[in-house]
Amino acid sequence: MTTEGKFPDVPGAAELVARFGVWPSFENAEIRSVHLNREGPSRIRVGTKEVVVTFVLGGVTELALNGFNGRNALSALTLTKNSTGHTLELWPGHGISGTITARSVRVEFVPVE
Repeated sequence: MTTEGKFPDVPGAAELVARFGVWPSFENAEIRSVHLNREGPSRIRVGTKEVVVTFVLGGVTELALNGFNGRNALSALTLTKNSTGHTLELWPGHGISGTITARSVRVEFVPVE
């Protein structure tokens, strides 16, 4: 689990921590898009006040999502390592919730303009 001072060991995570000083909780962040692909990477875009973070998921093996709506605000987002890769867990604030397990995860982000 990611907690203050710790962050997932995936490409791009250290750069996101460098931007914020810690791994962000993603509280009040909003899911901007969910793109699932059978072949090729899937992507989850999460918007905060400062950046839009894209979780690039390679080889999705498990998926459970509920409550997608017009806002999709999170109370938290966690990324944990497991025996088959990593699990991204979306904790609901208003709207979407669920888990996505993938063999690989990469973190990308761009500043909000």
